[in-house]
Parts: sequence; C-alpha cells; structure tokens
Amino acid sequence: METDYIDDPDRPGAVLGPKTVPRRVRWLLEEGHEAAVRTAHVETPREVYGIDTEGSLERA
Repeated sequence: METDYIDDPDRPGAVLGPKTVPRRVRWLLEEGHEAAVRTAHVETPREVYGIDTEGSLERA
C-alpha cells in the first residue's frame, strides 16, 4: 500500500505513516473492500515491480 500519497485536496502533501497501514488494511477488509486490498497488495506490486506477494497474504 502506498503511504506517501493521500488523494485529499484539502490536505496537499498529507501522507499515511507506515504504522497506520495495517490498521487501514484491516478497516478496508472489514468494510468489504477486498478488491481494493488485492489491487494494492497483489496486483500493483506484480505489475509494477514484477514480484509476487500472494504468499504473504495467506500467512495473515
């Protein structure tokens, strides 16, 4: 999950601290945003960096 960009026009330059990522991901999953979490943590790293993060999701 990208932590150095928040799309909030009222807070230009705002960032998520790295320690907030697990909480935010948990909240997204609780709210039913599984597809967004998969995009951020599996599909984007695979497409951009060529890495497979699928295994790390299964350990959680």
